[in-house]
Amino acid sequence: MGKLLLFFVVGTIGITLRFFIIGEFEWSQAFMLFLFPVGAVGVWYIHRWMKQRDVNYTPADTDESWNTHLGERYSTGVKQLYKGKEKVAEYHRFYQSRWQHWVNEVVEGDGNWYMNLTFNLSEGQKISFVEQQSSLFKNNTNWKIMQDGKPIGTVKTEYSMKNAAKLKEALTVEIDDKLISYQSFGIGSATEVLIDNQVVAKGKRSEVLRSKYSFELVDDQYRDIEKVLAMGFILFNYVHKQ
Repeated sequence: MGKLLLFFVVGTIGITLRFFIIGEFEWSQAFMLFLFPVGAVGVWYIHRWMKQRDVNYTPADTDESWNTHLGERYSTGVKQLYKGKEKVAEYHRFYQSRWQHWVNEVVEGDGNWYMNLTFNLSEGQKISFVEQQSSLFKNNTNWKIMQDGKPIGTVKTEYSMKNAAKLKEALTVEIDDKLISYQSFGIGSATEVLIDNQVVAKGKRSEVLRSKYSFELVDDQYRDIEKVLAMGFILFNYVHKQ
């Protein structure tokens, strides 16, 4: 929506300058320009519909794993995180400055520019992933994990030529003296979570062209950090646009 409005403003300025400089006005160009705000209204309704689906999501009776509905991504709309049919948390993206929201919508959209997440857990805890870089010209690659305002860990993306050659997307979390690695091989691929080079959890986009995601622990010895693993999985999908 932001891009369409930006194109409308730039196009309007261009047509106006052309009229005053050379005295010509193209009605066909004006008509084409008018389509941009019309398109922006259409996109706004789509985003509103997607936000409602996210906030109203409840799992099916057959769901037993961690699950969420992650459709609309750039706004601060609330989403739900369940384990089976039990609601564990509500979470949302947030921006540290209002201008970041506008820039993200116009320039980048839904990736890791100004990427911050907050999870409000059902038992009252608040866990946030807070970016450590706010640059207009460079993506954020590092986060701090904050629990009730206190740092408990760090996150960083793993960009490298080796990963790019393999079409591999990766992210690492450090918490409680553990190094947790998330990796996937592109959109539609399952995400594996590894500790000490062993797969301890897996997640995936449950339905093709849909926005439902599921996640499950496969190694019970990490049950104590299962929530953090699930939250890292959600951050991974925001960052890598899975």
